[in-house]
Amino acid sequence: MRCKKVGSKKVIVVGVLVPFFILSIFACVALALTVDDVARDLICPCGCGKMLDVCEMESAKEMKGLIGEKIAQGETKDQIIGYFVAQHGEKILAAPTKKGFNLTAWVAPFLVIGLGAGIISLVIVKWVLRGKIREEEIKKTQQEEVQGKYAAKLKKELEKFEF
Repeated sequence: MRCKKVGSKKVIVVGVLVPFFILSIFACVALALTVDDVARDLICPCGCGKMLDVCEMESAKEMKGLIGEKIAQGETKDQIIGYFVAQHGEKILAAPTKKGFNLTAWVAPFLVIGLGAGIISLVIVKWVLRGKIREEEIKKTQQEEVQGKYAAKLKKELEKFEF
């Protein structure tokens, strides 16, 4: 008994395209924006100082609800954060923006650490060199003392030896 031949091209197309579509659907679901994704970048305006995603105050719940509505309307994370910055100012951001004067908040710590490391290394090098110079001076003065002492003895011995 012979099996009917199914179009091999159809099998290949279906075998390749179906998994591709399934994977693309899962990727879209995995990349979907959630309320917590946005809330992690904001500080609760109630004054508790907590991140919005962990605050349990009523104002935080309201903001999370508003974030959910904006996500449902199709707004991006940047658009939603921009909305809250326009409402509350930059103090609502969990981290300062990386533009303008706020850039110093990102760069200054690294500059201070680098400057501190440079100063410490210069001080250590100076201490090491100072110690070496002192050792050389001590050796030199000790040699001069010893040589002076033996030179005086030699001179006395030579005076006795020469008649």
